[in-house]
Amino acid sequence: MKNIRIPPRHEVRPFFQPIISLQSQEIIGYETLGRWIRESGVESLGPFFNDPDISEDMQLMIDRHLREQAIEQIAAAPGEGSLFINLKPSWIYRTYKRTGVLPTIELLKKYHINPSRIVIEITEEEFTGKLQELTWIVELYREFGCTIAIDDVGSGFSNFDRIASLQPKILKIDLNILKKSIIHDGYKALMQSFSILAAQMGASLLVEGVETKQELHTALQVGARYVQGFLFSKAEPELQRPDAYKSMLEKEMKLFGQEEFSRYSRLLSVHQSLSTLIHTNVGISTADEADTVIEQTISTVSDNCIRMYICREDGYQTSSNYTRREEGWSKDESYRQANWTWRPYFISNILMMNLQKQGILSQAYADLDTSRQIQTYSCALGEGYYLFLDLEI
Repeated sequence: MKNIRIPPRHEVRPFFQPIISLQSQEIIGYETLGRWIRESGVESLGPFFNDPDISEDMQLMIDRHLREQAIEQIAAAPGEGSLFINLKPSWIYRTYKRTGVLPTIELLKKYHINPSRIVIEITEEEFTGKLQELTWIVELYREFGCTIAIDDVGSGFSNFDRIASLQPKILKIDLNILKKSIIHDGYKALMQSFSILAAQMGASLLVEGVETKQELHTALQVGARYVQGFLFSKAEPELQRPDAYKSMLEKEMKLFGQEEFSRYSRLLSVHQSLSTLIHTNVGISTADEADTVIEQTISTVSDNCIRMYICREDGYQTSSNYTRREEGWSKDESYRQANWTWRPYFISNILMMNLQKQGILSQAYADLDTSRQIQTYSCALGEGYYLFLDLEI
């Protein structure tokens, strides 16, 4: 028979892992994590809460005890730091259905804490209840003034219906995706998709599990607003100074900015190579004339340019596709009359080029043909025609 270990209430206490804003470079809150204080040392309560052989009532009893200690401690602390509280959707759902009470809200009332300081992290566990009812219950936290977050986005139980329905203000990215994104283009694209999702929903991206400066730079690249991880601190029993990591972050963000500025400068150097062409009134009326313009320009573009083509402002491609191969440039006439208005950036870029009278560099994305990370530079050519260059990052 399995030996189930149940921690006594007096031996458990909350620890706090800081969450840092890259906007201010200061600690803006803490995730509260349960620890078992034993004579042999401090143990995480993660295995206890994830053990299917331990009753939910027992887990809830220990969790609420930890939650109350954490709320009491954050309420007594100076400043306005936030407290991030993990709640399983099944706990929220079953507790409210059974009692009609949300214990966390009652604790906030008891300790007179401003609910805007509380972030309810809905964990990404498997959930078998009714999503509509869960959404209605979670809305009670939001109406009370708490912030809603989805934890571990991208983990095994990711449910995009749940994300869309709960409309969180914070998306917390699973640390394994961050680590894989550094060495795998597919995971890098997935990280960027979460960044786009957060922006479209009006949510902030929180990247957890940041252990190295390289991972910090990756978080910056995908648009993280908040970070947490061992690069800064493990969970500790006491709260820390808000500016504890400000100096280190200022240094790393300055370095990141310099690296990004240098990278974009290299990408935009293509603009200089096209200056003569851009400022010449190029006449294009046929596909062959469009091809001639590209063929006269190919020798001037940088080595990171992997593809060139010309489109009209209505989205139809006029020229052939010119693609760089190991043996040189290849020409593919089958792309003539392909329409690219289905690309999310196409129409907005055309409008911006017309308004600003200059070239535009797109966001990074994965190339459909090669799966490599690229950015597209586009610029106006004469009346109603636009040159596009795909640049490998």
